Amino acid sequence: MRTNVRQMNPINQTKGQKISQQRAEKIARNINAMDMDYQRSDDMNYWKFWSDLEKTLKKKISELSPSDIEVIKPMLKPEEAKYFNLI
Repeated sequence: MRTNVRQMNPINQTKGQKISQQRAEKIARNINAMDMDYQRSDDMNYWKFWSDLEKTLKKKISELSPSDIEVIKPMLKPEEAKYFNLI
């Protein structure tokens, strides 16, 4: 019988772990670039790209510690931060 146990990355297990500035900037850049109206597109390739990016970003955000999120917040545009429930 297989169990589906998710193993956490040891880096993310440390409470208050700070991500690197470079990593924070990359995440913020991707969040700021997000097309929040992609669901209205009738181009399936366009829709799939943005849908996949949104899922990836939400997964990455869920793995961040609260202190990591605080590092990223100042780099975000208000609309995009609200879209990802970061403010």
